[in-house]
Amino acid sequence: MFGKFRQYVRAHKIISIVVVLALAGGGYYWYRSATATTTVTKYVVEDAAEGSVVVSVSGTGQVQAGTTIDVTPKVSEEVTSVAVKVGDKVSAGQLLVQLDSTNEQRTVNSAKLSLQSAQLALAQLQQVTTSTLLSDQNAVRQDTTSLATASTTLIQDYGNGFDGLGSVFVNLQTVMAGLQDFVMGNDISKTQNDPDAYVGLMPDYLQAGVTPYKNEVQASYAAADAAYEKSLADYHAASRSSDQQSLDALFSETGNTANTVGAAVKSSKDFITYIVNSYPASSSTKPLPTITTTLQNNFNTYTNTMTSVASTVQGTITGIVSDRNSIVNAQASLAQAQENLSELTAGPTDTQLLSAQINLQSAENSLTTAQQDLGYTSVRAPITGTVSAIGATVGQTAGSSAVTIVSDSEVAVVTLNEEDASKVLVGDPATLTFDAITDLSLAGKVVEVDPVGTVSAGVVSYNVQVGFSQPANTTSSLLVKPGMSVTADIVTESAQNVIAVANAAIVTQGSSTYILVPSVQLSTSSLQASAGTGIELTDAPKRVAVTTGLSNDTLTEVTSGINVGDQIIVKTVKSTGASKTTTTSTKTTSVTSLLTGGSRGGGGTPPSGGGGMP
Repeated sequence: MFGKFRQYVRAHKIISIVVVLALAGGGYYWYRSATATTTVTKYVVEDAAEGSVVVSVSGTGQVQAGTTIDVTPKVSEEVTSVAVKVGDKVSAGQLLVQLDSTNEQRTVNSAKLSLQSAQLALAQLQQVTTSTLLSDQNAVRQDTTSLATASTTLIQDYGNGFDGLGSVFVNLQTVMAGLQDFVMGNDISKTQNDPDAYVGLMPDYLQAGVTPYKNEVQASYAAADAAYEKSLADYHAASRSSDQQSLDALFSETGNTANTVGAAVKSSKDFITYIVNSYPASSSTKPLPTITTTLQNNFNTYTNTMTSVASTVQGTITGIVSDRNSIVNAQASLAQAQENLSELTAGPTDTQLLSAQINLQSAENSLTTAQQDLGYTSVRAPITGTVSAIGATVGQTAGSSAVTIVSDSEVAVVTLNEEDASKVLVGDPATLTFDAITDLSLAGKVVEVDPVGTVSAGVVSYNVQVGFSQPANTTSSLLVKPGMSVTADIVTESAQNVIAVANAAIVTQGSSTYILVPSVQLSTSSLQASAGTGIELTDAPKRVAVTTGLSNDTLTEVTSGINVGDQIIVKTVKSTGASKTTTTSTKTTSVTSLLTGGSRGGGGTPPSGGGGMP
């Protein structure tokens, strides 16, 4: 059989080659189909939600005490007892060390005796001389006359001040009439008021510069007109006999009105000056209207008038204030004179009284000093804090540092690199954690950032001080000790109540940024099913362009493109696996039969187009 096969192959080489290639290709196809893998893409879908995006920087360092104070006794005595030990919490005023008070108590007793002697000597002085009595009586009379004169002058100045308002309002009326003629007048154009007409005269390229001046003219005139009408009405409603409080208000109001009108005059004057200085002087432009010079002269006159008006009103106000001060001074002088007279009538001469008073005061001062020194023998804490060292020893004279106290106002000093330090500002909130206290987290706030960095091995760093937000002596703050290692997470930026999505949901390609969303809205059950390993989508997701804002290591703020509640794809999960192999039952055909066209059981007819065996 194999001999015939070889003979057939030699006789039909081309057919044999074709059959072999077909067999090889079929085998390769069967192998690829049996071993091929497929890729399945699943998506984790969530609803876009509102949240917060917080950006922070982190630094490490140590806790430092805010203040360290060495308590030094103010008197030098032997220590009799020490009331505290290292590590004790003490409050301001608490007893720390007790010194021997024997000497100080003796001094206090002696000072008390001296004070009693001074008081007795003063009590014995009772003689009064006639000349001193007459002098004090004369002082009372003179001060009484001065007070009456000052009161009369005040009344006269109120009357004169009201009379002077007549000329003030005449001048104000003149100035306001002139301003009205300019602001509301039509001397330059019949269709425009003068300021607008002046703007229209300017070349187009200069009108933008002059318009603010015109606006200020109109605004200041409106303010001046309102103030003038109000002040004039109040002036007509008042009289010389009005009470002083009403006249004070009228004078003050008139002074303010004068200033307001003066400001309106200045605005108009500045406007005309700007027009004159800016108007182009060339043969192609017409000269400014001749009334311009008149307006300049008028505004100069109005300026002088308003200066005089303001001076008149201010002079009235100043004079009244001076009169009141004179009355106050006269009253004080009279009261003192009356007191002196009473004291003189009641007791000693001035010389004797002065000497006795000096002795008494000296005795009182000596007693006060002695009592203070006695109090200093009880050395007390000047601040609230923790005892860090004790230098006092019982039986020995207290030295310069009896007790050292560290205040409770601790700070965390951490180091940041120059990039992070540039983002930190005083007042930024922070969270403090401690290596030695694993479960403790305290709130803090940046209180200081070093203005100058420290360079080490070419690296620039900055020290940042973070103050503790918790009050001292709370349960949590008491756990923290100076020198402990601390980590500070400082919030430099934050966006609250914004759409915050996972960074993985944001896709950036070139200059475009987008988020993938399901093409078809998912049901609630499908949305829940995707939360684990994801779900397959029947339709390819679509892109939605978005604008992003603040971002950190995990979240990104989306400022536009999606809304709260929109379904977005936050994760894409791709998995691979062997493809399913389909097995079918086929008839087995021998190579010989393929070549000869027959079956395994007998000879057959050769393939069409082939020759027979040679």
